[in-house]
Amino acid sequence: MIILIILLLITLGGVAYHYNKKIDKLKKQFAKESYAIRLDAKKRSGAVQWGKTIEHFVPFMSSFPVPPEDVTFLGMPIDYVGFCDTGSKTKCSVHFVEVKSGNSFLMGKQKNIKKAIEEGRVFWHEIVVDGNNVK
Repeated sequence: MIILIILLLITLGGVAYHYNKKIDKLKKQFAKESYAIRLDAKKRSGAVQWGKTIEHFVPFMSSFPVPPEDVTFLGMPIDYVGFCDTGSKTKCSVHFVEVKSGNSFLMGKQKNIKKAIEEGRVFWHEIVVDGNNVK
């Protein structure tokens, strides 16, 4: 009986040792992967911040399609809307401009807006409200 108990304790000790080694290995792997994830998140965050910063300066670049004084920054879902030649009945135009940097791409909503513009599904709405007639 004592020999059986000793063998059982030795077996349990071996199993515990085996699992402790596995646990240590998993902890090291977790720490390594956590570090990689944090590093990736930091890089992505930096890229997003760069994009958000640079988009404010893009209208002053020579390749920007609209004079900077004619654009209004929206930010979301499209970065800029520009109104050119508003004094002309024949040359007046409206421009939607989205700024992208690095490996960024159009999001779903932005793709839908682009398609609506390209297909001519753009509308004018004018809303008239009563004024505040203080006497």
